[in-house]
Amino acid sequence: MKSIEMHIHSFSLRFQFKYRSDFDVFTFIALATERGFTGVNISANGPGYRDLGGMTPQHFANVRACLREHNMACEIDTSDTRVDNLQKMLLVASQLGAERLRVYTKYEAPLAEQMDWTVRDLKTIAPEAERLGITIVFENHEDFQGAVISSILEQVNHPRIKALYDYGNSQMVGEDPMQALRAMQPYIDAVHVKDHVVVSSQGQIWVQGVPMGQGLLPIMEQTQALYVGGLRRFCFENVWGYAARFKAGNLPPSAPFSPKHPHSFLNGALLPESEALQQEWQAFESGWQWYQHALGSEGFVVERQ
Repeated sequence: MKSIEMHIHSFSLRFQFKYRSDFDVFTFIALATERGFTGVNISANGPGYRDLGGMTPQHFANVRACLREHNMACEIDTSDTRVDNLQKMLLVASQLGAERLRVYTKYEAPLAEQMDWTVRDLKTIAPEAERLGITIVFENHEDFQGAVISSILEQVNHPRIKALYDYGNSQMVGEDPMQALRAMQPYIDAVHVKDHVVVSSQGQIWVQGVPMGQGLLPIMEQTQALYVGGLRRFCFENVWGYAARFKAGNLPPSAPFSPKHPHSFLNGALLPESEALQQEWQAFESGWQWYQHALGSEGFVVERQ
C-alpha cells in the first residue's frame, strides 16, 4: 500500500463560506475530519483573511485549538510575494501552527522583471521562513510555465522555499500539465489536485473547473508521478464553477486541451445562491468519492503520517 496524507482546500466549498451563515472555518475543519481528510488548506486572502474568518490573535488561537482537537494539519494561502505581505502572513501561519504558506506573484511586468522581482522577494523572506519553521510554496498559478517556476526556485536556492504544483493551472499558459510537472518536480513540496476542461464562450477560450473525475486532466498519472518523486501530502480542491481565460496563442494538441467533452461554460459566481450552494456541494461530494475510489484502485491509502 502507498500511504499518503490528504488535505482539502477551503476553495472546494467557497460558496458555502460565502453564502451560509452556519459555515465557517470551524465547520470546515470538522467536516474535513468527518470526510476522512488529514488536514486543511485555508484561503487567507483579502478582508478578514477570507475563509480563515478573522484577523485577531484570539481568533488564530481558537482555530489552532480546533485543529488540535481534530488532529488536523494546516496550511494557509496568500497572494503576492512582496516581502511586507509575506512577513505578515508568516506570522499568521505561525500563530495557527501552519506548516506551509502558499504564494504566487502578482507583479504585472515583462517576464524577466517578474522573475527578478520574485527571486528578490523570496530570497529576502527565506531567513524568516527558516526561523519560524514554515515552508513557503510558490505556485504555478496562472502566469508561469513550469520551467519558469523552477528557474526562480533554482535562483532562490533555499530549503524553505519550494514549489506548489497545481494539476491544471499550466493550461492557462498553454502548457501540458505533465510537462509542467516534469519541469517543476525537483522543487515540488505541495500540490492542488483538481479537474479541468477547456471551453469556448463568446469568442474567448476558458479553462473551466469541473467536478473531479469529469474532466480531462490525467489525475492519476499525475498522482503516481508525484508519489514516485517523493511527495506524500496531496490537497483535494473542488474547482467546480471556476473559469480562467486561456492566455497563450494556440491550444496544444494534447488530451487535456481537447474540446471533446460534454461541459459548457459556467461561472458559479453568477448563479443564484441556492443553485451555487447545491451544485458546489454535489461536485464536492461526487469528486471526493471519485478520487477516493481512484486512489484505492491504485493502492493508495489516506492516513496521517
